[in-house]
Amino acid sequence: MEGSQGFVLLEVIVAMSLILGSWMALLGAYQNLALRTAQVESKRTQLRREFDAFEVGEQLRLRGSTNTKGQNHESSRMSRRHRTQHAAAQPPSQNKR
Repeated sequence: MEGSQGFVLLEVIVAMSLILGSWMALLGAYQNLALRTAQVESKRTQLRREFDAFEVGEQLRLRGSTNTKGQNHESSRMSRRHRTQHAAAQPPSQNKR
């Protein structure tokens, strides 16, 4: 009888250690996930602030870059002069197969 009680005690200890090990592994994974989520949120907030500052700077730059006619060039990539359009000597070629 005493041998079987010891065996049951050993089974309970093994089961408890498996549960505790699983719990600790899950807790570690949760903490890692929470840390990564906080880092991503912090990075997102920083990028949003930088983007907002850039947008404010662009708005201020655009307001200050109006020309004498009062026209506002929306993008710095747009040329301020009109491009000359060359007359086509030949009609556009058709797809020849």
